[in-house]
Amino acid sequence: MTAENTDYSNELCLRISPHSGKIIVEELKRDGAISFKEISPIDLYFMLNESYRNSETVDTGFLPANCLSVSIGKGEKTFILWNPELRADMAYGDVEYPGFPIPRLVFGIRLLDTGRVAVCSLGVVADEKPSPSTLMYHYPFSNVYEDSRVCTGNNVLPRYKKQTALVNFPRYLLGIPDNDDMYSAERNKLKLSHRELMEHLKDKDPACYYTDILIPNGKTLSDFMGGMYGRTEEDGE
Repeated sequence: MTAENTDYSNELCLRISPHSGKIIVEELKRDGAISFKEISPIDLYFMLNESYRNSETVDTGFLPANCLSVSIGKGEKTFILWNPELRADMAYGDVEYPGFPIPRLVFGIRLLDTGRVAVCSLGVVADEKPSPSTLMYHYPFSNVYEDSRVCTGNNVLPRYKKQTALVNFPRYLLGIPDNDDMYSAERNKLKLSHRELMEHLKDKDPACYYTDILIPNGKTLSDFMGGMYGRTEEDGE
């Protein structure tokens, strides 16, 4: 007998027997009659699955250029940006290096709903089309922790009215003057001091990073992304 309960007015009871492996739907109708129907585990799965209708959708909005990935959480969004530029205006102490060569970089940016950048990370990737398995290298300069988080010191991170404007963040971050905080000569093949490294590279082609400077850190782009998505705002303070 086929149970009918399209208006949800009848009481249903689901009986599962672990010994026989049977699943019985018992329906008590308004007139007191009881009907039974044996169903398969697949039927039960589809019944439960079709009973749930999730109408919620998440609109990312127009994403910034070169966005590899975005994670949306409560009150925040986390972006992974690939930087196509191979030169940037940089400074070390009181010395400016306009158009300084740089390797391929990726940036992790946690943006609050207020538009404020709360946490940022910086990583060096292989000179190739980015993929989850793309190899990464130690950042050869300063102010970047081993977990790729950037120390911005007393600099106030910017606030963006539009998330598409995040495309300007790499230029902003690289333009903050470097010091020797967290610098290690062990992170470049030539074992140069910070100033020696800047002077050595200022007239070089960016390709020289991959032949003469960079040291692999044993991680991939997937590791970088996973570390950024698991980070909280407190981690960046």
